[in-house]
Amino acid sequence: MKKSISPNLISVGAAMLAVLCVPAWAINKCTLADGKVVFQDASCNNSSTTEILNVRPASGRTASPPPTVAADGDGATIPKVQTEAQRIEARVKELQRDRNKQNYELVVVPGAYGAIAKQRKQCDADLAALQEKKGLAKNNLAGATWEGSISSEMNAVSLRCDTKARELKEELDVAKRECKELGGCK
Repeated sequence: MKKSISPNLISVGAAMLAVLCVPAWAINKCTLADGKVVFQDASCNNSSTTEILNVRPASGRTASPPPTVAADGDGATIPKVQTEAQRIEARVKELQRDRNKQNYELVVVPGAYGAIAKQRKQCDADLAALQEKKGLAKNNLAGATWEGSISSEMNAVSLRCDTKARELKEELDVAKRECKELGGCK
């Protein structure tokens, strides 16, 4: 025998789920000039006093209070209602910012320092190899010509290394600045 679920039971379950998923809302308690009290989700008119009540779900879970924006007139504030999609979008942006900050702190900035160290090590090795070649030059005219050629090559390597070092330092400065803008790299 096959059991089926009643459509009414499904409707009740869906309604209960919807109630449990509803976030906290602000309700305005408006006391009119004649003393009558009215509860509404819209702000009260200027001729009545306003008290904002924060309504929480029965689960007791509280949501953060809604952001407020200044109202016209007496400077009172009214809650700015955000849709669930806007709250999710804001949270996604916050998480992306945190991920970017972490990426800069753990990958980009250390990688820039590593690139500088690697380039410096390579330049030192290139110059040492040329210096060793220079030491092999004979003390004659051919050796002097070869030594002059190696000296010119060493100058070119030094110039190339200095240029690359400045480029890498600039990239490091940019990475550190962007990391600080994200709130990281203290």
